[in-house]
Order: sequence, then C-alpha cells, then structure tokens
Amino acid sequence: MSQAISIVGAVMVLGAFATLQFRVVGPTHRGYLAANVVGSVCLAVAAGLEGLWAFVALNTIWGLVSLRSLVVTVATKPGASEHPPRA
Repeated sequence: MSQAISIVGAVMVLGAFATLQFRVVGPTHRGYLAANVVGSVCLAVAAGLEGLWAFVALNTIWGLVSLRSLVVTVATKPGASEHPPRA
C-alpha cells in the first residue's frame, strides 16, 4: 500500500516540477502549489508507513512550505493563476 501512495505522491511532485521547468505554469500557480502539497503529503505518509523518518521530515517540510505559498497566493491573488511569459 505504501508503494502505491508513494508513486502517486512522486508523480504529483515531479509532474508539478516538470510543468514549472517547461514554463507551462509559474511558481505561484495554484495547481503547481496544490500538487506539491498533496504529493508531499502522500510521500510523507508513505515514508511514515515504512519508518523512514528522514523522508517524513523532508516531505512534511516540503508540504508545509508549499501550503504556506498556496495560502499566500490565494490570499493575495484571488481568482488568479500565474502563467509565465512566453519567450
């Protein structure tokens, strides 16, 4: 079960990272931030089920930082989602 949870989490975090790197979204895009929050929670839960406490800490912090950014983005830019400028 933890393997399935970790795969879902990894796909979410890496998918978000890829969309940022390919300039599909910007760093304050709600979808990007939400995928980081949910993905890191999945990875932290999976790591906890396996007793991998360093990864629990890493992904919990990753999730909290992403959650803070999501809250700030929603509070300061209601209804907006950032797309990077096209080159």
